Order: sequence, then C-alpha cells, then structure tokens
Amino acid sequence: MGLRVYGMPMSPCTATVLALLVEKGLDYELVPVNVRAGQHKQPSFLALNPFGQIPALEDGDLQLFESRAITKYISYKYKDMGPDLMRSDPAEVAGVAAWMEAEAHHYHPAIGPLVFECIFKQMFGGAPDEAVVAAQAEKLGKVLDVYEETLSKRKYLAGDFYSLADLHHLPYTHYLMCTPHASLITSRKHVNAWWEDISSRPAWQKVYGVTRSTCTTRVLVCLEEKGVDYELVPVNMAAGAHKQQPFLSLNPFGQIPAFEDGDLKLFESRAISKYVAHRYKDIGTDLLGTSPAETYSVGVWLEVEAYQFNPAIQPMVGELLVKPSRGGTPDAALVPAQAAKLGKVLDVYEEVLAKRKYLAGDVLSLADLHHLPCAHYIMLTPYASLFASRKHMLKTMDLKFDSRGKRAQS
Repeated sequence: MGLRVYGMPMSPCTATVLALLVEKGLDYELVPVNVRAGQHKQPSFLALNPFGQIPALEDGDLQLFESRAITKYISYKYKDMGPDLMRSDPAEVAGVAAWMEAEAHHYHPAIGPLVFECIFKQMFGGAPDEAVVAAQAEKLGKVLDVYEETLSKRKYLAGDFYSLADLHHLPYTHYLMCTPHASLITSRKHVNAWWEDISSRPAWQKVYGVTRSTCTTRVLVCLEEKGVDYELVPVNMAAGAHKQQPFLSLNPFGQIPAFEDGDLKLFESRAISKYVAHRYKDIGTDLLGTSPAETYSVGVWLEVEAYQFNPAIQPMVGELLVKPSRGGTPDAALVPAQAAKLGKVLDVYEEVLAKRKYLAGDVLSLADLHHLPCAHYIMLTPYASLFASRKHMLKTMDLKFDSRGKRAQS
C-alpha cells in the first residue's frame, strides 16, 4: 500500500499535505472524508486520528495525523525526491524550522479564525462574527508587518530558497485572497510579491491554482468522471501567459482552458466536456444518457446551466472570490441583484429535484457536473444559504471532488 491521504482538498490542512506530495512528485491516493456527514467522527476514521480531524496519512503500516507532522515526515522520508524543502546546511535547517514555528504560532492563530469566519462558517449555515473578523484582521496585519520587513531582505521566509515554511502558508492565504481582506496581502509590496511567487508554483497550481478556474474545473471533473488519463499544463494567468503565444494558438480569445487530443485543439469548457463525453462514451460513467429521451433531457439541462444558472452565479463568483483576490472590492449592488436572480433559478431547480435525484433523471449526467464548479465556490461565501436553504438542491449538489477534479464516491 502506498501513500494514502484521508481528507477533503478544500480543507486547508489537507491541502497543505497535498501541496507537498505534488511538490515532491509522489504518487498518492486521496480518500475523501465527508465532514458534512460526520465521517470524521466515526470509528473507522477515529482509528486513524483519535481527535476526529482531517487529514490523516497512511504510509504502509505507519499512521499519522496533524498536517504539520505529516509534511515533516514526508519531507524527511522523501528528502531525495523533488526539491529539498528542509535543507541540509544547519543554519538553513534552523531558519526553516524557525519560520515553520512562526507560521504555527503567529500566522495561523491570526489567519485561521479569520478564514473560518469569512468562509467556512458560512458553508455550514452560520454568519460571520464581525467583531472576531475585525480583531483577527488586525492581528494578522501586525504579523504581516513583520513578514514585510523580513521579505524586503530576502525572497522567501527562510532565505533565498523555497522551503516547507513557505509551503505551509499556502492554503490559508489562498482562502484569505478569496475574501474582502485580501488587501492584507496585496497592500504589502514584498509580502504580495512573495505570495504571487509561491502561489504560482506548478505544484500549487495543480492543487488549487488552475482548478480555481471554474471553466478548467468543469473539464477536469468530466475527465476524472470518465477515468481518462490526461496531463494538466498550468497556465500562469498572473503573468499573462494566457494572452501570449503559444497559448493563443490554442485559444485565440486568450481564456482558459484549452484542450488538445492528438491533432485536435479545442477551447470553451462546455465544448470540451461535451467532446470528452462523446469521444469516450464507453469509458467510465455514461454522462449523456443511454436512450434518446435521456440524451434529450441531458441536453435541455446543459442549456439551462449555460443560459439560466451560469449568468446568475458566475458574476457572483467573480465579485465575491476572484475580484478580492486581485485587490478589488465586490460591487455592493451587483452581488445582491445576482443573488436574487440565482434564487429564482434555484426555486425552479428545487421543484424539479423534489421529483428526481438529478437534473435530467435519476442518473448523474454531464448536466449535473457542469454546475459543480460555481456551486462549489458559492458555498465558500456568505451566499451559501442559496443552496443550503433548499433541501433537494443541496442534496444533489453535495458532490465532492478532489484537487484533480475527481468526484468523491462517499
């Protein structure tokens, strides 16, 4: 048995472990743990982590919990694979250790509650405590002032080399950048440069960066559902790679994703996923239906997603998540207007889903998968209740997928 990680990729602690595994180039199996259903408190998981928290790791007969302990173990055991993130020189080793402690005891206590209040609390139907948010933002600002001074003198926290100390900051900072408090990072020149550097690393792009694009995720979910092998080539949008050659030869509109299958080149995520579903119809899950009536129904709901659901939800994702990550502020008028539109669309969905399990019938289809990326991101915002308040809608959309787009069979 190889490396096996138990958790959810949207969990920052799980993502820390996944980022390291990808950075080291290690093969692993991600075993989804449905926290919403309480699987982390069941005996089978408690045998791995008696505290009932994700992630947990199995490596042969070894069982570990606590993400920082897991990443240290992986870094030491597989020191000669991929980049050496712990270093060998005693002074460098000490520097890495110091900043790993700083992350655990200064950075995390400030940013963790802030991210919880702004994102995760709302996923479970709660409302942010604005007093806690303000206090934690102030604490984090003071910590980041120290980081700013340090990073004005060197490229990374422990020196001029990327280390496990930098990697440990990725997941929570990623979520912070999806909130109105992203300016805590972007307003500090050297901290922001450091963040842009570490978050653009290919390993992180494979875990969270590229799949943050809803359109890219739409394609990945389809490929994983079909069980088709593929290569994900990161496109650094922060550096403008999508507006330059050679990417423009794949998509002249300069938007991700683009797709190659032999000599065939495609762009537009819905066209790509339809091609994959047709081309590999006999592989994996049949996402298009097995009868003319089923195929017609799938086609109807694909159109509904494109022309009813997406026009309502996509601007919300842009305003609430993408815009803040780039230093902008959500449009206070646009967001509620789009939420009202989305609510009306979801009222129709709720009525339909009260009568059948999935949109096009009682079998999962491409129509359902097309809804996942934007729904996933809205569940990270104060508007998660648009789904959580609709019983049948929430049950159908409560499909988990991992960092590579694979749907969790939980």
